[in-house]
Amino acid sequence: MILAERFVAQRKESSTYLRVSELGNLELLHARYNRQKFSPHFHEGHVIGTIEKGQLGFDYRGETLTACQGQINLADPGEVHNGFAVSKAGWQYRMFYLAPGQLETIANDGRDKASPMPFFKQGVLRDRRLAAEILSLHRDFTTPGISFLEKESRFYHLIHRVVARHAPGPGNRFRPGREKERILKIKTYIQDHYIESVTLEDLSRISAMSKYYLLRTFSAHTGFTPHAYLSYVRAVRAREMMDQRLPLADIALSAGFFDQSHLNRIFKKIYGITPGQYVGAVL
Repeated sequence: MILAERFVAQRKESSTYLRVSELGNLELLHARYNRQKFSPHFHEGHVIGTIEKGQLGFDYRGETLTACQGQINLADPGEVHNGFAVSKAGWQYRMFYLAPGQLETIANDGRDKASPMPFFKQGVLRDRRLAAEILSLHRDFTTPGISFLEKESRFYHLIHRVVARHAPGPGNRFRPGREKERILKIKTYIQDHYIESVTLEDLSRISAMSKYYLLRTFSAHTGFTPHAYLSYVRAVRAREMMDQRLPLADIALSAGFFDQSHLNRIFKKIYGITPGQYVGAVL
């Protein structure tokens, strides 16, 4: 595993990113932010972490939530959310980003019959004991002298406990609506044409919706504006190209960004780290 670190002294912000290839490319982030504002985004796998200091605010499932020191913040796969400082003091947290399917694989280990994907009803958990376990394990992943076997074992036990206490069963993670097919058509179009200059006219034409109705409906169903979703898709594509070790300047243009500066700005707003940090942590 490789560690990438960057400190932004003038803003009193810092972020440390770690990818653990031996654990299915489990990703860890330790960050302190006060000006960072995460754009709406979602993750393919579960996200679980704890607040060390300050307060993190985020919009999640139609509510504005606040995660405070000693509490757990999390997100189910595919759930759109953002992130921002509640006060000028900002927040400091430690996060685990699980690979798609990793949590349910661990949760089903040892069972005779696999259960559906665990569903967390809340985005903030007030469970100080589990929060302390998350904090301790996250720290120990970068502590010399602790065997990987111990870290791996503790991680598996932690996931089992989080699921057992806070995700007792599956839930409805899909928003019903008669416009589902048209929204899917818009998302597919954006995914297929992200390198182009996508316009509302294009989206209105392929979905047979008026522009205003499209904006309202798309946002209600996905949590994104069309423009924000386009930026998200471009960032995801850029990240995939970074895994191939391509030059960042080339990646920026190939992913539909104006230039590398544009890529840096959008990537940081979505992932909380710079492209350079991400590349530095890829094995």
